[in-house]
Amino acid sequence: MNPTLSRRAFLRLAALAGIGAGLAVAEYAARPVGTATYVRWLARGQRRAVLDPPAVVALAHCPSYQDVQECLRDLWSQADMPDVRGRRVLVKPNLVDIVEEYPSTTAPQVVAAVVDLLAERGAAAIVVGDGPAFRREAWPLVEQSGLAEVLARRGVPFVDLNYDAPRPVPVRDGWLRQAPVLWLPRHVQEADLIVSVPKLKTHHWAGISVSLKNLFGVVPGTRYGWPKNILHINGVTPSILGLRQTLPPTVAVVDGIVGMEGDGPLFGTPVEHGLLAVGKDLLAVDVTCARLMGVRPRKVEHLAWGLWAGVGQGARVELRGTPPDALQRSYAPPPKA
Repeated sequence: MNPTLSRRAFLRLAALAGIGAGLAVAEYAARPVGTATYVRWLARGQRRAVLDPPAVVALAHCPSYQDVQECLRDLWSQADMPDVRGRRVLVKPNLVDIVEEYPSTTAPQVVAAVVDLLAERGAAAIVVGDGPAFRREAWPLVEQSGLAEVLARRGVPFVDLNYDAPRPVPVRDGWLRQAPVLWLPRHVQEADLIVSVPKLKTHHWAGISVSLKNLFGVVPGTRYGWPKNILHINGVTPSILGLRQTLPPTVAVVDGIVGMEGDGPLFGTPVEHGLLAVGKDLLAVDVTCARLMGVRPRKVEHLAWGLWAGVGQGARVELRGTPPDALQRSYAPPPKA
């Protein structure tokens, strides 16, 4: 069946083709990928932007961490999130590092709310895991953040993904031409569903760090170094999008109750944002969060490429819950290198 395009849809398609051609020329010079791959990415991006249904992202004004549980229950239903009954779920917070007075990690209250909701909805097994990238081992961060106590009360294990028996998995979709396989931890490979639970913040390399950038923490430091140096050598953008396409099904719950602006991901200024965002399309969630931070998505390289190549449905997003105008902020950008 070939649906007839409206004039508006045709113009959008033409504009996307122009954007895509420009991006492809720039990227081709730096990272040669076969023409067939580019054509496939472009065609998928255009189809999603014009023909596919909108992705759903649910938003809530959640002014304090005491309100997270109730907000999350409502948002999970509003966002049409997947059924977790009988499934093995890995919850992946951001535990990059703890620096006094800087809100760089996912709040333990948000992780607790996610774990409780998954248990209520019948998940067969729940683990929380991350592979921190900077100065310290994972467990001291888990203890210092308060997450250890949260998990102990619920009988939920924490898995240090830096050391979790990694095995090679072929990279899907052609994003990492120089690295045809990704070494992924056992609990990542065995998960039926991953819940990316990032801290909403700016990032001096990636522009912003939300649910997609949070995926860097699933790869093991024992294979990729600290701070996951090999991924940076291969390119931050292709590594982010290669992970997105290779991992098991992944959804997002974003901790933007207190965000971070400026010199993120570690030394930025707290932002009392009061935002909780939920969705099953990571690109749509991150595009939405970027806009709520006052950041143009196409100015963030991995979002621009994700939109162009159709890694998710970021061009058409249906927002539910709190109106976005009530959640709009203007984050200070990270300092220029």
